Order: sequence, then C-alpha cells, then structure tokens
Amino acid sequence: MPPVNRWPDPMAPTGLLASWLAAVVALPLSLFTAAAGQGVGALLAGAGWIGVSVPWNRQAWALVNQPVLNFASLPAATGYWLGSWIAPLLLAALAIPLSLRLKALASQLFVVQCAWMAIVIGVAWQPALDPELSHLARWLRFHDLPPELRWISAGLGAAAAVPIVLRLIALARITRHHMSRSRRLAVTAFHMVPAPLAWVATTTIIRGGVEVETCIVAAVPMLVVLAVAWIGYPPPLTHPVAPVRWRVLAHLITVGLLVCTAFWFAGRPLPDDRAAGLQWARAGSFNNIRPWMEPLLAPWLKPTPLGEDDS
Repeated sequence: MPPVNRWPDPMAPTGLLASWLAAVVALPLSLFTAAAGQGVGALLAGAGWIGVSVPWNRQAWALVNQPVLNFASLPAATGYWLGSWIAPLLLAALAIPLSLRLKALASQLFVVQCAWMAIVIGVAWQPALDPELSHLARWLRFHDLPPELRWISAGLGAAAAVPIVLRLIALARITRHHMSRSRRLAVTAFHMVPAPLAWVATTTIIRGGVEVETCIVAAVPMLVVLAVAWIGYPPPLTHPVAPVRWRVLAHLITVGLLVCTAFWFAGRPLPDDRAAGLQWARAGSFNNIRPWMEPLLAPWLKPTPLGEDDS
C-alpha cells in the first residue's frame, strides 16, 4: 500500500477558508499599496505626503502637499502619477519568488492572494476606473502620448499573474501529484476568482452602472490565470508545508477586521458621490485634495477648511 500523503490540500475546507480570508485582507491592502506608491513618489519629488483616500468606486489617492502649483505637469512628478501603479506591480513581482520557502500553507496562500489582488485590483482594475482621469491616463496626457497606452495595465497585469497561478497550482500538487486540467481549473477558479468578482460587483453597484472598459480590463488577468491553469503544469513544491490551524484562521479574521476597519474610514462612500479619507498632516495651499474627498482629520489636527486645486 502506498504511503498516505498527509500534506495539506488547498482545496480542503480549511484551505479555502484561509485563502478567502487572506483575500479579504489582501484586497484593501492592494489599494493602500497603490496609495502608498503615489505617496512615496510624491515624497521623492519634493512633495509632502499628508493622507490617503482609497474610495471604493474611484482610484486610490495619496493626499499630498505639492511644492508648486504646476507640480503635476512637471517631469519630477512621474513617480507621483505612476507610483500607484508601479507599487502593486512590484509587490506582486517580488512576493512570489521571495516567499518560496514559507513553511505553512496559510502563509503561502496569503502571499498568493496578496500578489493576485495587487495585480488584478491595483495594476489592472484601478487605472480603468477613471479611464480619462486615472493617474496613468494623466501621465500619458502630460507627455503627449496616445491615451490607448493605458491598456498596458491589462497586459502587464496578465503577464504578472502567470507566476502567481503557477505557485497556486504548485501548492495544490503537493497533495495531488497528478492533477487533471479540470482539477487545475477548479483550484484556480475557487481561489482566484471569487474576490475580484465580488469587488467588481460591489464597485458596479456603487457607481450605479456597468463600466465596459473596467470589466474588460479586470477580466483580462482572470482569463489569463484560467488559461494558464488549463495548459500549465508546474512541478510541486519540493518542501512540505504545515496544515492550516484554527488559530491561524482566528489571526486572519482579526487582521481582516483591522484592515477592513481602516478601509472603511479611508474610503467608504459618502452622500453626494463623495468618499472618505484619512489625513494625518495639515493641508497646504497647493494640495491635491479633490472636492469629492472628505478626509477624516487626525486628532492632532484642528478641523480647518482645506484648500483645493485640481492639478
């Protein structure tokens, strides 16, 4: 009789639950990563980073004090415009190779979900929410480049998604050395499709209609991972991983509650098509706080009127 393989299966109930809880954490983290990328890009260009707004129906923004009124059109502002797109791409690109030796299934699934949400939400979905006013579209316009180049977000997102789905299948092959195509498709669909679909549906409801371009851009990486699952057959991970423990699920729930609470205060929809935000430093004369933003001021700030410009 062949030995019984006791390594954990990602398709077991605890594996699926851990993966879905990880997705709940990873989705808002992808938007915070996008905002942080823009904030760091602004800092590198001499601006001041004063807050974030991660609206559920618009692109994530870092709230910044700009050094000059025309800051947005300067070459130095490239990191400001592209940071929200580059940061999730870097997160996804680095997370998979750096996490190869993690020893727990929950840890591996958490990395897979963080990388996947960074790609499908941060890289592909976000720039398409406001196709004419997104950070990428504005940078293209400032540099007199064709607006159609904004579709590069879908292409890069699809390419970056390939190693993510291959890692997921490699995890599943630990327990099932021989996996059929239908099994690989099922693993990919159950782990990688529900969270993006739920988020697309939520955003569509908030926006009050279906945006064709955003749906297409979001569909591209999802179709790619399903196609890779159909044709790809990576070797299984060569080291065992620990099964999902109930205390790990409890930790994921706790972290999820904390992250979602921050997500609520930093981006929930408000009346009159406004959105929440968080602000931890005072706004200067040249800030990028939009009229639709309503930042919650940190306790050490006095609630004073905020200057606005539309750069």
